[in-house]
Amino acid sequence: MLLKRYFFDTQCRLGGVLAVLAVLGWCGAEAEFYSSVHAMSKVFGYEQKMLQHMQKFIADNESKLDFLRARLDEFERERDEAEQWGVAYFESPLNKYLLSKRLTLDWEHIANLMAATTGAKPLLRLQRLRQHESMPNARELEGAIDGLLRLQFVYRLKTKHVAAGVLDGVSYGTQLNAQHCLDIAQQAERDDHLQLAHAWLLEANSRLSHSDRAQLQPLILRQLVKVKARLSDHRGVNSTLQVLQNVEPGSETPLNKYEDLMQVQHQIDELTAEPVEEHAPLPEDFTKLSDFELYRYTCNGHIKPTPSELRRLRCGYMSETHPFLLLAPLKVEELSHDPLLVVYHDVIYQSEIDTIARLIKNKIQRATVMGNNSSVVSNARTSQFTFIPKTRHKVLRTIDQRVADMTDLNLEYAEHHQLANYGIGGHYAQHMDWFYPNAFATEQVSSIEMGNRIATVLFYLTDVEQGGGTAFPVLKQLLKPKKYAAAFWYNLHASGVGDVRTMHGACPIIVGSKWVLNRWIREFVQSDRRPCHLWDDSLLTLSQVLELDKSQIE
Repeated sequence: MLLKRYFFDTQCRLGGVLAVLAVLGWCGAEAEFYSSVHAMSKVFGYEQKMLQHMQKFIADNESKLDFLRARLDEFERERDEAEQWGVAYFESPLNKYLLSKRLTLDWEHIANLMAATTGAKPLLRLQRLRQHESMPNARELEGAIDGLLRLQFVYRLKTKHVAAGVLDGVSYGTQLNAQHCLDIAQQAERDDHLQLAHAWLLEANSRLSHSDRAQLQPLILRQLVKVKARLSDHRGVNSTLQVLQNVEPGSETPLNKYEDLMQVQHQIDELTAEPVEEHAPLPEDFTKLSDFELYRYTCNGHIKPTPSELRRLRCGYMSETHPFLLLAPLKVEELSHDPLLVVYHDVIYQSEIDTIARLIKNKIQRATVMGNNSSVVSNARTSQFTFIPKTRHKVLRTIDQRVADMTDLNLEYAEHHQLANYGIGGHYAQHMDWFYPNAFATEQVSSIEMGNRIATVLFYLTDVEQGGGTAFPVLKQLLKPKKYAAAFWYNLHASGVGDVRTMHGACPIIVGSKWVLNRWIREFVQSDRRPCHLWDDSLLTLSQVLELDKSQIE
């Protein structure tokens, strides 16, 4: 109806213009069109052009409406599918990426197309909606792609599998097209993930459809030349340029840009070309890796304890830390003796989780990490969090009492409850929970008089379908999130020195939504609960002390 009214108004305006022209022509002193066939033929020709312009206007608007109808049908189908999936739809990082793309680039294209008289009102409404603070922007889209690349890098996922909707061996039925693959490749190249960028460009080229080949293939090939050059794949640059020249014979820019590269090509042709692999080969010695690489290979399962290391660990019921546990012992699983790392099972309840969810509704924000002088947002930690004091609700105080029973530590001066949620590719790279000395010096630590974080209790409030484990690289342990369970470990030696062996990180989420509750316990009033040893255990472990005693006895 709006389009019909617009055409009617346009026709009225065109009629008015023709009437004005007729009056002007009739009033001219010597102008006369009806008495000259030649002059009339010219007017007729002008009218023909006007009609052609009008037909083009109508055709353009009809094409626009046809395109908008097609996109509307597509969006409605995708929304219906999302509603059928329910919350599970947003647990797939591919669906989150596609939703982010729809609400950013796709809607921006639609908004530009609708920027006409017929679309003035809906355009205004659309612009107001897109400016809402809860709507994603271009930065959100970049974040979604960054999450996909992180998953691929950490878990060594194949590009062709991710593009086909297969994540770590599980198919989710979501396919990416050539444009999606190109978008991911471009961001990978900007972020210096050159091997992944190369793989995504090849996948984009393989997924070209007949309709988008003419437009996208030159873009893909130009980007591929750039990436191959940065990878020093000179033979690949040469072959790709030849393909590009066949696709775009008149395009000289890429050839001119890489002229210097082509001059040295004859020196390289004699060498054996090495294929560009998506992922670097597995290291021969896992003990000589950086902290991040240790974290990464623990997350993807290549670093794990040996059978002899697992042989000393036990599972059972614990009742020693509090008399109440004689009536209700805790199910505990040992993961490390020195430093202590255990997992308690079934130590938080669904009713408590529901209460916590109500307390934090609409209150979480982007998580930060400690910088040199203040807390800053960082790609090393992609999650959202909030803090709640235990005085806010009796359920929080009940949880603290349970933690005290579990750990035999005093929770009176523990930090506020921290709730955190990890989304697409959400992770927290390797870190220590204890504070470094400079954090105290720059007063980044709240309540300094309470000391350092002696221990951590990490409650898992949800299961996670894939990924999202807690990796302890030095201990070679990967804790899979299990709802209602809680991990406990000491961050400090008994001497009070930070224990570097407790370095850990939250592995990226592949599929699912991970909610955790952190209880960070401070040193204050813990000396009677965890006394110092007779030796500095930050310099000497208990096993080493026993070995020394044994040698002295002998």
